[in-house]
Amino acid sequence: MKKTLYNYLKQYSDSDMYPFHMPGHKRNFQCGLLSGLYRMDITEIDGFDNLHEPESIIKDAQERAAELYHSEESFYLVNGSTSGILSAVSALSGGANRLIIARNCHKAVYHAAFLNHMKLYDVYPEIYEEYDIAGPVSVEAVEKEIKAILQETDEEKSAAEAIAGVVITSPTYDGVVSDVKAIADMVHGYGVPLIVDQAHGAHFGFHPSYPENAVSQGADIVIHSVHKTLPAPTQTALLHRNGNLIDREKLKRYLHIYQSSSPSYLLMAGIDEALFTIATEGFRRLDELLGLRKQLEKRAETFQHIRVCPHTEPGKLIISVKNTSVTGQELSDILRKTYHLQMEMASGSYVTAILTMMDTKEGMERLATALQEIDQNLSATSEKQLPLPGLKIHPKRVMEIYEAYQSKFEKVDLKEAVDRTAAEFVSLYPPGIPILVPGEVISERVLEIIQGYQERGYVVQGIDQGKLKVISILE
Repeated sequence: MKKTLYNYLKQYSDSDMYPFHMPGHKRNFQCGLLSGLYRMDITEIDGFDNLHEPESIIKDAQERAAELYHSEESFYLVNGSTSGILSAVSALSGGANRLIIARNCHKAVYHAAFLNHMKLYDVYPEIYEEYDIAGPVSVEAVEKEIKAILQETDEEKSAAEAIAGVVITSPTYDGVVSDVKAIADMVHGYGVPLIVDQAHGAHFGFHPSYPENAVSQGADIVIHSVHKTLPAPTQTALLHRNGNLIDREKLKRYLHIYQSSSPSYLLMAGIDEALFTIATEGFRRLDELLGLRKQLEKRAETFQHIRVCPHTEPGKLIISVKNTSVTGQELSDILRKTYHLQMEMASGSYVTAILTMMDTKEGMERLATALQEIDQNLSATSEKQLPLPGLKIHPKRVMEIYEAYQSKFEKVDLKEAVDRTAAEFVSLYPPGIPILVPGEVISERVLEIIQGYQERGYVVQGIDQGKLKVISILE
């Protein structure tokens, strides 16, 4: 028998063991296709180990993950990458409270900074203007921020004493990869740890045409969302740890805090099966995906208006309609309503499609045909384009996030929010990258961007019935 969690669960479900324990469905709830899953849904019973103190089958599974990704330790996450990010950043707390982060980090990084009373220092990524997407974070930009922090400190402190760590996202939600190795080497020269949110890169490192994973490139902690690009259930992720710059015991303590005390064995089994698949079939499947993508790109060369962005890793397809008669949202709507193709995300001038090793030739051909037909009905214009949200405008921070997020606030109409201080995150969702962060000044330009996206039907989180939370003037 293959020694994965799924097979242990299947063997147990086929036995005559009667459960006088949780969960309350008692493994016999009949719910159509879900009935088989209920048969295998258990808690921490004898013989099935415990995620928070693994000694047998879960320990073995995590060790297989560590070997696969070349990390010293790997941890299964059943509360998503969010729990991994919260744990990783929290493990930096207790000493220096300055945290350097890429401005296009997921808001979970900001939440972790809030919870740990950290002062944020933003590093802005480059911009690929031609496609309106965020580019990589450069090693020069990160080092510039390190040097600026050292200059502002009154006392003679080393970088390790002044800076808790650096957090970047690579690949980005759009599939753009930074030079993780160069950044890791540089920050380690200052004695500063590097955390990489590689939620969208769990497939990295298994094929030479795809980027190497951040674990092998020297990051101290790497978070992978297994469900985003591997065949695993939603909410499953991994955290990998290397080196001695981040306290191992403190990290484990926070993993206990941010993870459920009743982790789902079905989710853990899903992680295990996904990792077995990438280990045994990954190269072949990723190679096949590469071939399918190249076929679509070849057809796209004949398009007059729609373009495929060349700056991404193979698992992300950025379909640009910049300077055409439709917005990204309108293209997404057409693909969904007319062709029954659901995209991952719509932005101002493009849509994002996630490609994985489980995509099919039929699905890719449907997308290519749909885009070809849509392209024939487009015209060239710049009237419908919207700016890249947030990353071209650098809001001024006047309060730290841990102060602003707990301050008294009031709700005001958008037009009354100019020059006020944000008390809430404002972001397009997906992907959840903030346009505004609590503690930042709200400019007229930021409001124009927010209103422009709302008027075009985008989901802008942080706006409630046309009102925005701002710090109370009476505070």
